[in-house]
Amino acid sequence: MPNKEKVLKRKLSIKDIVNILNTQEKVEQITMSQGTYHHLPKRALSSLKQMGIRINIISLKRGKHSEAKDKVKKFMLLPPKQISKITKIPLRTVYYHLRKIRHEQEY
Repeated sequence: MPNKEKVLKRKLSIKDIVNILNTQEKVEQITMSQGTYHHLPKRALSSLKQMGIRINIISLKRGKHSEAKDKVKKFMLLPPKQISKITKIPLRTVYYHLRKIRHEQEY
């Protein structure tokens, strides 16, 4: 049977990990997002390591948020209200992305 890789994108509890490990297939590696990894209990991490299971951490970009940021960046020279009208992004979100973009440019 082909081995399908699944990426874990949500916070896991100890109970979730036990369910994963109790599947019929042998688990050698678990792939998860950075956020999931950082919210994983230390007990769970040490248990997985003791069982010889590798943890592969990947960086994921959330769709809507990164798309909105790109749109705001494109129209950055316009006033925020105009950006909001053009892109159909809520005004508060436009201000949020503008602040983040300007902060990135400082560093």
